[in-house]
Amino acid sequence: MKRADHLHISALRWLDRSGGLDRLRSTLVSRASLHPVPKVLSTPVYINVMHLREIDEELASLVMSRPVEAQQVFHHVVHVASVAINLQLDCSSLSYQPEPPLPSEDDHCAPGPETYSPDTPDYLTSLYLDHQDKSQKLPAMLGVAAREVTLDFEDLNSTLQSLASNLPLETSVSGEASRSVLTAAQIHAPLRVDGIPWVKEWMVGGVKDLPLHLEEPTLALVSGRVISIMLPTTYTVWARYVCSSGDCLGTARDLHVRVFAEGRREADTIHHRPVCRVCRSPLVEDPSSRELGEKSHVLVLADSQASALTKNAHQRAQALNLVLKDEMLHGLEPGQEVAATVMIVPRNLPQLPSVEAIMVHPPPPLRSPSSLPPMFRRLAEDRASSPWSLVLTLAYMFAASVTPAGTFHTFKLALLLSLASCSSRKAGLAVLGVGSNTTLLLRLLWYSARYAPHSVIHSSLDALTASSTKDSEGSVWVQGGSLLLAHGGVCVLGDFSKFKKEARQLVCRALESGVVQVGCGSRPQHHTLTYPLRAAAWACYDPVHAHARTTTAEPLDAFLRVPLGDLTKSITDVFGLVVYTETPGGELESEAEEVITLQTLLEGTTPSPHPQPLLPPDQLTQVVFSTKAETLIRGYYVATRRLRGDCVQGSAVPVTAINTLAQVAASHARLALRSTVESWDAAAAVLMCEEALAALSGYSLLHISPTPHLPPHSDLHTLLGRKNDERMMNFQKTLEEFIYTHTGDIPVIN
Repeated sequence: MKRADHLHISALRWLDRSGGLDRLRSTLVSRASLHPVPKVLSTPVYINVMHLREIDEELASLVMSRPVEAQQVFHHVVHVASVAINLQLDCSSLSYQPEPPLPSEDDHCAPGPETYSPDTPDYLTSLYLDHQDKSQKLPAMLGVAAREVTLDFEDLNSTLQSLASNLPLETSVSGEASRSVLTAAQIHAPLRVDGIPWVKEWMVGGVKDLPLHLEEPTLALVSGRVISIMLPTTYTVWARYVCSSGDCLGTARDLHVRVFAEGRREADTIHHRPVCRVCRSPLVEDPSSRELGEKSHVLVLADSQASALTKNAHQRAQALNLVLKDEMLHGLEPGQEVAATVMIVPRNLPQLPSVEAIMVHPPPPLRSPSSLPPMFRRLAEDRASSPWSLVLTLAYMFAASVTPAGTFHTFKLALLLSLASCSSRKAGLAVLGVGSNTTLLLRLLWYSARYAPHSVIHSSLDALTASSTKDSEGSVWVQGGSLLLAHGGVCVLGDFSKFKKEARQLVCRALESGVVQVGCGSRPQHHTLTYPLRAAAWACYDPVHAHARTTTAEPLDAFLRVPLGDLTKSITDVFGLVVYTETPGGELESEAEEVITLQTLLEGTTPSPHPQPLLPPDQLTQVVFSTKAETLIRGYYVATRRLRGDCVQGSAVPVTAINTLAQVAASHARLALRSTVESWDAAAAVLMCEEALAALSGYSLLHISPTPHLPPHSDLHTLLGRKNDERMMNFQKTLEEFIYTHTGDIPVIN
């Protein structure tokens, strides 16, 4: 058996086993019911390389090393199968004579057509037999006469042209017989390759890994983060040509349809001087039959160079230029992670090879909770009887190498809750630490960001949201800023009090609206693009520093004393969690400073170890709210809005506070390893919100005193254990009475 025949038979076996032939049949049945019938049959071939090796090792190797040749093999097989299925459909449609429909009782409604999907006959399944006969005999009914037609694997195009010569010239390309006259040029069967092992041999980690002296296209894997996107441009998916000679078959048949193929240039689809394959006369393009698609170039920074996005990375990285087409562009955003099988196409030096995606892999599903780290497992077992102790203990132990345990406790707790809220589907909890010691606050922010799934440290040299530029060829590129590049993680903004007014307002608008807007130059159709914000923003603020610079007569923020400009909300309302790290009288700051100074002297010469996650990201699963938790959150929100609505100091609870309360409660439940948000989580969220309001306004409706630092001379039972549980239970009872007292007239809440 020749090598080509062997590859064809192996390709047929794969399509049969993987369900590709069933999908092809469904596509052909759907195509036959359309009017007019599409001129191009698009049916991607999905290949899992690891499974294909079980059928044929040679074909699997061909897919990896010479994908263009493998695509021709599958294209030929799909073409033969499509002709066989179409002939069978024609036979079934002629042999089946439905009975005339009964008269309808409704004179105004004509009887509707019925669609019959005949079963697969025996002669179609014979294509999968492993034998030496290169030809298959199929009964063909082309609407003229019944006869036997030999389909030769080696010269199928000539056979189809001979079949077409027996048809009358006036037959339309959208007529009944045209279903059986699918030429090879009308089949679009691109490869969609998966199952390639993620080993260094097949991965492209940067520009340095691109083969410069490549002779044939090859496959590889690319994984990284999108940092820039070019606005989509059009390309020709397929074009149809007709013969300029009026009496030639090339005028009435779709014999000259050219389809774009991966690994080839677009110029191979669009011909300037083609000739007819029947009479060799010049061809002219049918302008009404050209189909356009969208493609875009994106710059992808490989995973191995992801640290170059942060301020502390002392290295240079060059992004890969990746080409995406059509459905691969759906939902594409700057900052998101992308993993794709790509075809590396050689180009003439000094140009780099072209990297074209042929399949974008979906994000991996959330894994079920696996085994916990030993330390965390012991801690969770010990705190199983307490609804609050596990989360408080995590905050007590967290970042002890930066500031001692107990110092900046509320701020550390807020950062942990924000880490638990990180998601690639929505924005996380924004945290603002307010205090004069911004040096320690920045250290805590930088240290905590190392635990995030992905983090970006913003610098003054980077764009905050996004920017657009135009290259020398006139293409517009959207460059992601720090907030967009932190997709699914944390963006550390730094000292927010040192930001210029325009930059502060830009960040506040993005946090308030949940989207990032970017203008795209002078193109009217792309004047403004919006991308959803999918990161948690962290910052610190020094009110004294900002107050010294305030000289304007514009309205000021009630606490931070900075001009608001045209913002509809103050800065403390935009950030979900606002933690005041200093008490009004400074009672706890002096003790905390002594402990911090002592630790700095003892550990100043000892480098801090690389942090190990206290809780793996796959443990933070989705949670649902219980009825009791929803009642507490809604009741506290309504009661506080009522009582603080006329506050002169401007500490009225914003409308978005209910969303913040829900996020904090959900994050608290995740850290406590609960799948349901209970009333305990709602009480912890209300306590944090009430502490922030008490520090801002100077009083608390629930008689809560802000405690940014834990007392250093108290025992752990009082801070984290049983006595703290008793205090939280009493607070929850007080909260329930408070809600009933001030919202008892609202039946929805009670």
